[in-house]
Amino acid sequence: MKDFDALKDIWSGQVSQPRISYEDIIKGLKLAKRSFSNKLLLETAGMFSAVIILLWVWISNPFMMWTTHLSLLILIVCCLYYVFIQISDYRSITNSESLLQQPEDYIQYLKKYRKRRYILNTRKYSVYSIFIGIAFGLYFIELYFIAPLWQIIGGVAFTAAWFVVCWRLMRTYIRREQEKLYEMIEKLERLQHQFNN
Repeated sequence: MKDFDALKDIWSGQVSQPRISYEDIIKGLKLAKRSFSNKLLLETAGMFSAVIILLWVWISNPFMMWTTHLSLLILIVCCLYYVFIQISDYRSITNSESLLQQPEDYIQYLKKYRKRRYILNTRKYSVYSIFIGIAFGLYFIELYFIAPLWQIIGGVAFTAAWFVVCWRLMRTYIRREQEKLYEMIEKLERLQHQFNN
């Protein structure tokens, strides 16, 4: 009997979830969309700047070995791939405005987008990192012939440390991005559930 009374107290002690405002949800979603699109534009601009710098380095410096040319080509292709993906995601987010009028469709869009971004930030990022590592390895071949050994060892150590820092930062980036997208989905699902009741 004590268990039943305890269960009864728990049930009576629960408070129903407060009703949420449609306008507040839509305003929050538009703000989150704007934040995502601005972040994508900033990342795209940064990566496009990197492409320009790499092209300038490639054109302005006479490299001795073909491995360095291949290294720079790999780096530029990786950067252009990243720019293409970010522009594609930016267009996808900005063109999803009409879906805000249909919460169920927008929920499905956000779930697909969240999954696609997770795959990009995990599997595709790993392949991207491998190619960047190969490019640095090819570049260090030329450095081996023109630089002292201590500089090569320092460069390899710095590059390895940079990869470790980027990997850790990427974990935090993935977690934050997934949490933001999940929060948007959760708010829309609560709104949809509120209208269905």
